[in-house]
Amino acid sequence: MAKLNWDLVAVERAYQKDIQAAHKINDREKVRDLKESQRWEVAFVEEEIDHHLSRQMLRKARKLRVPVPQRTTCDPEADEFWTQGHQTGNWYLTRRGYAALRLAIRNELKERHEMRSRWIVWISALTGLAGACSGLLAVFGKSG
Repeated sequence: MAKLNWDLVAVERAYQKDIQAAHKINDREKVRDLKESQRWEVAFVEEEIDHHLSRQMLRKARKLRVPVPQRTTCDPEADEFWTQGHQTGNWYLTRRGYAALRLAIRNELKERHEMRSRWIVWISALTGLAGACSGLLAVFGKSG
């Protein structure tokens, strides 16, 4: 992931230098071509980042056994949870897909935490009861 972010920064920096040089010589066509090439390369790296983040999110969801939004392969543009990259062809979650999956993961983690916390209350109560019983046994054992 860090490599992809570095690639994104490198692409933006490399084109900025060339665009500034073209501005200095007042070559508008070259500036336009460079900006278009920059947009294409940035979009390519951003699609790779989105694909990587989607895979991470899916891995976490599958580990927690959370249902994953299904991808409709018949019309990628109409799918509200998935989209297909124009440069890479990879599928990745849309903002709505990320939000839905993140919410499902949070709810699952919250439910698991609540289940564990219920057990902790009972275990704490039983530990306190065992301590009280051993204390009473010690007191009664000395007096007898």
